[in-house]
Amino acid sequence: MGQTFYACAYDIENKTCCVMNVDKFHANCYCYSGAVFSIHYLLRQKPYHVMWGGVYVAIDDNLEHFSRTEDLLGISTYMDYEDFERNIDDLPGKSYYDKIKFIGENNKLWNRIQVWDDAIKYFDGAHEHAVKYTGYLINHTKKKAVDLADYSKRSASIDQTGIISTIDAAPVLTETGGGTQMALFNGLSAESTEALSGTWCGDLLEISDELSEGYETINCCFADVQERTKYCYRTFGINEQGYVLGGENGKLFEGAALSVRGKRGLTSYVQVEVEGNMMRFMPVPVQAQ
Repeated sequence: MGQTFYACAYDIENKTCCVMNVDKFHANCYCYSGAVFSIHYLLRQKPYHVMWGGVYVAIDDNLEHFSRTEDLLGISTYMDYEDFERNIDDLPGKSYYDKIKFIGENNKLWNRIQVWDDAIKYFDGAHEHAVKYTGYLINHTKKKAVDLADYSKRSASIDQTGIISTIDAAPVLTETGGGTQMALFNGLSAESTEALSGTWCGDLLEISDELSEGYETINCCFADVQERTKYCYRTFGINEQGYVLGGENGKLFEGAALSVRGKRGLTSYVQVEVEGNMMRFMPVPVQAQ
C-alpha cells in the first residue's frame, strides 16, 4: 500500500509536540496542505525540531540509520514500542534494541498540541491556498537557510486542478526517507535539488523575516516536471521552435526522470505539439539538440 507519513514539530526542552497523520507523502506535501499550514505556523512562532516521519523506519532495520537523540525523539512523537514489535522479529536481539526502548519510553511523555485551526486562521486559509513564502526557513542546527520567496519562484507549479501550487520545502527537507520519490514520481524540474531530501530531518528549524549573521542561504528547489512545465508554459511561453521557456531570460525549461531509488535520468527540453484542440508536451533529450 505504500509508506504513510506523519508531520511532526517538537520542542525537546518542553516535551511538547504537534503530530499530524498526513497519509502518503505526495498527498500532503503541498503549500495548501493543512499540515504544511500547521508546521509553518508553529515555525513562525518559535524554533521547533521538524520531522516528516515515515512508518518505514520500523521495517528492514531502517532504525540503524538514526542515531541522534533528537531524531529518536522525533520518531517517538509518532511511533511507539508496539509499532516496532509488530514489524520486527526477534526484537530484543537487534543491535538497535536500546533505541526502540528509548522511543517507546519517550512516546508516552509528550504533551501533544494541535494548531490546525489557528494555522488556517493565521494564513487566511479560507481564502488563500498557500502559506506565505516570505522570509527564511532557517536551520539552526546546520546554520543554513532557504529564501522562501526564491524557493517559491523556482518551484511554483500548476497542479491538476489548474491552480498555482508548490511542493513545500519543509516536508522534503525533513522526511525520513522514500517520500521525495513519491512526490516527484512523474519526474522533476532540472533545477530541483533532490539531493537535499531528508538532510534536515530532525533539525531545529524556524521561519523568520530576518537572517542572522553567519547563516548560509542555500540553493533549494523541488518541482514536479509536469506541473512545473505547465507553469512555465503559462508564465513564460514558448520559443519559435515550440520549446517551453524556463524563465524570462529565454532559457529553455529542462526536466528529467527520477527513479524510485532517487537517481536522476537524462535531461530533456519540452516541446509543445498542438493538434486541433489537443496540446501535448513532448520531452526532447538535450543531447539531441
